[in-house]
Amino acid sequence: MPSSDFVDSHVAFLYASQTGNAESICYNIYETAVQRGFNATYNVLDDYAKFGFSELRTIVFVVSTTGDGDPPDNSARFWRILRKATRSDKHAYAHLRYAILGLGDTNYSNFCNTAQRLDKQLEEAGARTFYKKGLADDATGMEEVVEPWIDGLWAALSQVAKCKGDSDAAETVEAEKDVEAEKDVEEAAEALAELNVEAADNATSTEGSVEPAPHEVQPLVLDFRPMAQTPSITNVARVTAPVCTATYEDTPVEPLSPDFPPWSAELISSHPSDPSLTPFLATIASSTQMTAPEALKRTLLIDLELPSSASHVDGQWRAGDAFNIYAPNHAPLVRALLDRLQISNSDAHKHVRLTKRNPSIELPAHLQRFSNTSSSIYDILVWSVDLCAHPRKPLLRALAEYCNEKADRERLLFICSRQGLKTFEALRNQTPTVLDVLHAFPSCVPPVERLIELLPPLAPRSYSICNAPGGNVWKIAFNVVEYELTLDVFSLDEEKGAQSVRVSRRGVCTPWLEQLAQTQEKPQILVAKRPNINAFHLPTTSDLKPDPRPVIMIGPGTGVAPFIGFLEQRAHELQLHPQSSPFMWLLFGCRDATLDYLFKSDIQAHVDSNVLTRLSACFSRNAGSFTSAGKYVQDALLANQNEFAELMLQKNAVLFVCGDAKGMGKDVNDTVARILCNYVEQHPEFVRPLLQALPESKLPVDLEAKVLTAPQALQVLMVWSAENRYVRDLWA
Repeated sequence: MPSSDFVDSHVAFLYASQTGNAESICYNIYETAVQRGFNATYNVLDDYAKFGFSELRTIVFVVSTTGDGDPPDNSARFWRILRKATRSDKHAYAHLRYAILGLGDTNYSNFCNTAQRLDKQLEEAGARTFYKKGLADDATGMEEVVEPWIDGLWAALSQVAKCKGDSDAAETVEAEKDVEAEKDVEEAAEALAELNVEAADNATSTEGSVEPAPHEVQPLVLDFRPMAQTPSITNVARVTAPVCTATYEDTPVEPLSPDFPPWSAELISSHPSDPSLTPFLATIASSTQMTAPEALKRTLLIDLELPSSASHVDGQWRAGDAFNIYAPNHAPLVRALLDRLQISNSDAHKHVRLTKRNPSIELPAHLQRFSNTSSSIYDILVWSVDLCAHPRKPLLRALAEYCNEKADRERLLFICSRQGLKTFEALRNQTPTVLDVLHAFPSCVPPVERLIELLPPLAPRSYSICNAPGGNVWKIAFNVVEYELTLDVFSLDEEKGAQSVRVSRRGVCTPWLEQLAQTQEKPQILVAKRPNINAFHLPTTSDLKPDPRPVIMIGPGTGVAPFIGFLEQRAHELQLHPQSSPFMWLLFGCRDATLDYLFKSDIQAHVDSNVLTRLSACFSRNAGSFTSAGKYVQDALLANQNEFAELMLQKNAVLFVCGDAKGMGKDVNDTVARILCNYVEQHPEFVRPLLQALPESKLPVDLEAKVLTAPQALQVLMVWSAENRYVRDLWA
């Protein structure tokens, strides 16, 4: 709890964000803090040197978790200095008071691990919390935790930090905002009784209301029937104030390459603390479709040529590394959005500069470059904001203020209320673009600068390198993300019966890469090596000989990609050290051996040359001429559980897992824990050493026990993970 004599004159709001959610939430809290009268700053964690992290005394952290409990890329350097400081001085941060809001998803292992680790390390270095930790779960709706946590923050923050200027004035501003919010809610509640909620075919609220761009706008199916039974609404998200102003010039922006951001030169000339992470332009040299035309998914293999100017990555990458691709929003989507916002093509391409409305409130980090360097609204929408991100309540609440029709405004307010939670979840689950949302509420026409500041940043997309060093090429394999959703349409007309509508969805990066590779001759794209923070590398000895420990690799689908690089690296090592023969076991899975068996010839070549000691190929639909090791990779593990357990417990094997976190990653994790329990039940001599290795602060242990419980087995996996014996590269 806060000390009574600790009152700071400054509050720092710091974020670590992979997709932009944590950044947006942190910015909204920072903006509100300034409006309340706090002297506040807002920064990304990796800018720790810029804002003097070690000197700060009051901090509010908003941090997300990515992959297998990993911190976001834009906090990698911060973690290194934090670990260094806390190891050398157990009282390094005794002067610090902090609060943490963590974002995560309980569908994945290591829920909110970044927030949990940050809290633990700061506490161990003497820092103390001044407000309870918040852990928001995207699986159940982050707003359920985020909004109450923010509401309670201000009372706790006022005990450790003072407002600058007149505190009464700050309270008056807040009171006025509360009155305005209450007025909105009261008006919405009154309107519910008057609103004619057409729940039949008009539940698909975008059809027939506007003239959509046919290849872009997709209908939203939203059930507003509960509004008719709702006497009032509560807990409506508070609308944030606009923060930026757009100033236009008459001259148009000179068009540059459409395949990388206009400010690429600025990024290429940047000087990160790790030079190997500097972005550069790479060339798409070739593209091959790896799956058969009739396969469920379309998988491409692309070769990227690295230029001589990318010498900063020479010798700085290994098999298992990944890199980021700076991809744009789909150009037709941007043009349709501009039409929807009633912005002409000529205005969209004029020079525009974004400036602060309030000198005390900084622009969102991803928009700050446009206060110094003019660009165009078109370029900002293409390259800087995510038009396909899951809509959040602050966006929807702000859009309600720009509706000319009462029905649209009240429906948006309902979605933002506690009573409209199911409708909000239905909207998010349909993964609409911001254009789809606007078409669902036809009278909503926000100013473009307001929309831009409300949208999260467009984050680079990350892909694993599927080759080993040896030339100036990075290879990547990926599924082209294009799919359809079938949505039920509600109807009060029983004669019409059940109806449905199909909507199309597409990813940001992969369809763009496919189009580039098919339509242009060796196009260039902006890329940057990604920090490998989870040690996803094939182990080697200090003299670069093959590590004698067995290696187990689990990678269904495109999850096998980095392991192709592992096998190339091991083949090269064995050429130099032919007397070595480390055990390597690959567990691969796909739907159909005849349609989507990725890297089949490469894998078989490594089997034939004895680089790959054992292969377990699993086919969930059709094995063709192959013998399937199981329907899924976890089935193959269970079928060989004794051998697997012996490798891990007796031979100190290293286990790698790559692929989908929500499905395969969780299932494999649970399966490995189950195998451990099964094995030690038959070999109780392993129970004691496994329990002795568990951290003291974890589960109570009986060292005389003869079995391993499921929670203890999961703790063993966490120990192995900390020792880099269980290494996972997982994605959503």
